[in-house]
Amino acid sequence: MSESGESKPRPLFIYGTLCALPLLAWTLTGDATNLSDVSRLIQPAKVYGYAWFSLQDYYPAAIKHEPHSSIDGYLLTPETTSQRKRLDAFEGEAYEPVPVDVVVLGPGKTPQDETVEADIYLWVGDANALTTTSWDLETFQGGESKDWLDLFEGAQPVTEANGDRQRI
Repeated sequence: MSESGESKPRPLFIYGTLCALPLLAWTLTGDATNLSDVSRLIQPAKVYGYAWFSLQDYYPAAIKHEPHSSIDGYLLTPETTSQRKRLDAFEGEAYEPVPVDVVVLGPGKTPQDETVEADIYLWVGDANALTTTSWDLETFQGGESKDWLDLFEGAQPVTEANGDRQRI
């Protein structure tokens, strides 16, 4: 249990837009500049048996795929249920958290001996929205992530029902 008395939420494998640290920081804290706060919650990681594709609006979607397929991302260890609820709200109803084995990566993205049980957000929306185009983080960070942050400027991430703003 955490100091506040709540149990720690299950770890989460994040990929795609949430790997852009300013967007992850905004989602968890409401401030895209809180990079050091979120950096301590993540480790480079990979999942096997999944692939990501672009939706028609160039948003990434992970799906179950061939055993040799893989997705690089981060293992995120949220500290509070509030953080997890914010992530769930960000992803919306078209994504469902499902259990996955996550391989932690070391220097040079070398797989370590450590495997962690976590959740991954899988696409459960309209299959016709998927394209055959692979989604690319560098392209997103090259311009689209700024557009997203501009879009969210002034908006507040989801908070607990009592309205308390929690920071990590």
